[in-house]
Amino acid sequence: HLFADSGALLAFGWGLYGQCGQGNTDDVLSPTCVSAILGVKMQDVAAGLWHTVSISADGDVYSFGGNQFGQLGIGSDQAETIPKLVDAPSLKNKNARSVSCGARHSAIITDEGEVFCWGWNKYGQLGLGDSMDRNVPCIVPVDGYHPLNVSCGWWHTLVLAESPT
Repeated sequence: HLFADSGALLAFGWGLYGQCGQGNTDDVLSPTCVSAILGVKMQDVAAGLWHTVSISADGDVYSFGGNQFGQLGIGSDQAETIPKLVDAPSLKNKNARSVSCGARHSAIITDEGEVFCWGWNKYGQLGLGDSMDRNVPCIVPVDGYHPLNVSCGWWHTLVLAESPT
């Protein structure tokens, strides 16, 4: 996935779960505009094993692709072949700043420095103190630290943060 200067999202590659956002499950052999969100300027994007999450310049979160573990954050396990707004109550009045995806989980940081995670949680990679999957974004307690960046590995998550003073 990559951006054009206008903030358009281009996708290409394996499409079996709809992770290229073209409204189907075909492979996409060259960079192709994700036309369903063409009018929305994107500022960040991340790709998981079967899913994609992007953030608009306005701080909205969009997701598409495979969703077997809730990794799209849309409150179900239904796959989506075109971008769907992650309209979770936990993100109301929040502006996402950056995103990262693991194999089957997703994480964002908001402008306020909050971390939200969702999806597959077999190894505790959501940081919520248990191993239960979540299909909506859940705030991750960081106990006084100020998160600056988030990065997901396939089965773990890292947060770069400023220490409490």
